[in-house]
Amino acid sequence: MVANLLGQAGVKTVVLERDDEPHTMPRAGSTDDEVMRIFQAAGLADQLLPDLDLGQSTRFISRRGEPLMTMRPSGGRNGFPQLAFFYQPDMERVLHEGLTRYPHVTVKRSTRVEALHDDGDGVTVWTRTADHGPQSAIRARYVVGCDGGRSTVRGLCTIEFGGATYAQPWLVIDAKLDKPLEDVTSFQFIGNPDRPAVTLPLPGAHHRWEFMVLPGEDHAEVATLENAQRLISPWVDPTQITILRHLVYTFHARAAGRWQSGRVLLAGDAAHLMPPFAGQGLSSGLRDAHNLSWKLASVLAGTADAALLDSYEQERRPHVQRMTLLTRMSGALVQTRSRRIATVRDSLLSRIARLRYFTAGRFKPHLRYSSGAFDSRRAGHTFPQPTVRTSDGRLRPLDEFLGHGWAIIGRDLDPQAQLREADLRLWTSLGTRFVTICSPGQRLTNATPGTVVVEDLDGHAIEFFDGPGQFAVVRPDRIVFAHGLDRASTLYRSIIERTPRT
Repeated sequence: MVANLLGQAGVKTVVLERDDEPHTMPRAGSTDDEVMRIFQAAGLADQLLPDLDLGQSTRFISRRGEPLMTMRPSGGRNGFPQLAFFYQPDMERVLHEGLTRYPHVTVKRSTRVEALHDDGDGVTVWTRTADHGPQSAIRARYVVGCDGGRSTVRGLCTIEFGGATYAQPWLVIDAKLDKPLEDVTSFQFIGNPDRPAVTLPLPGAHHRWEFMVLPGEDHAEVATLENAQRLISPWVDPTQITILRHLVYTFHARAAGRWQSGRVLLAGDAAHLMPPFAGQGLSSGLRDAHNLSWKLASVLAGTADAALLDSYEQERRPHVQRMTLLTRMSGALVQTRSRRIATVRDSLLSRIARLRYFTAGRFKPHLRYSSGAFDSRRAGHTFPQPTVRTSDGRLRPLDEFLGHGWAIIGRDLDPQAQLREADLRLWTSLGTRFVTICSPGQRLTNATPGTVVVEDLDGHAIEFFDGPGQFAVVRPDRIVFAHGLDRASTLYRSIIERTPRT
């Protein structure tokens, strides 16, 4: 995703891949509306949507095998359903095909990184191909390590990777079915204290089961094909399906001591790992990519001071910590092997199941930053994406009019008409989009050329403002930078540029 977003911004990028082909085995299986909006920003949502299952719910099964609570997240404020399930090889195919749009993005496969040297002006990366050919060097202004939990880049920068390793291993089984299971149409947590489990239907008649490995069990014996077939036999005849993998995994909750070392930055699993119980590991990495990419592109284009990159970890780490806490709490619900605790848990969940706050999935922390490259008094949260209607009657998602860069949105007022001349020059030089949002049936008739006027059909954007005549300046990653035009211009010069323009 980093390479797609940098390519979109016109940044010359080299991708170094250790493997000769994209992964063919799934790892993650679910994501959310925030991440789908990132795919939309990268111009890849339409390519990914046909491969998604957007209609699933999440169900918790009691220790007695009875449905206890069902979560059906509704449509979110980001223009997509709050829960989406995918088959990861399909997602990776979309990402890799996306890179072919950009002649200035080069992918080097079967290439491993052997050394890095940051001299303050750039980074030299020494690489070698998998066939043990000669070492070669690549010069870059910045390096982003997106190379997973065993990150070579992190190791070469001698960055600590602290945290906890779950003592509880799980057996993961992925299979291809002839057709989806008719009686398993939802993501299910099975709270059986004898052996907690997870079952998850994935698009394309793929299916995943996860089973806790019990104390005293030999990992090698648990991971045999025969045992995998035995465990899934209550759901399906194992001789009638293709088991793609059956491996024991130990989950981690870890984070790098720092996410930046000079001109080298870490993202995704290279920066943090979390257990899979809330489906937020891959999603958190994609949020990293969106946050970091526009900042790198701005620095490389000379429109932002390099100090802007300091805000990447400042913003992202606290949110990752909140998501990690959510995953650990979700895991604690399903992993107990005590019948007494399971009984108490089931009783609690039966009460929670009556509250829409939980059944609609509203407990998941929204993407909101407490400090960073924005006005800390009132900003740092995501601007919503409603469906809007244009003057010619077209219905489109708002982001299509915000573009890929900065945007200034006014409620019932034209932002261009309200900006001081010097500030208008500043924002125009950045390629800023100007948008006026009105309530359904209302229309601004005297908008300045270049200002798009739309009606908010969902009400999400209208509700975002305190009232008519308000403005929001939105960053390229859809995070609100500031409210109020004069303050936004001043803050841009002090936070982003660090030096006044002349």
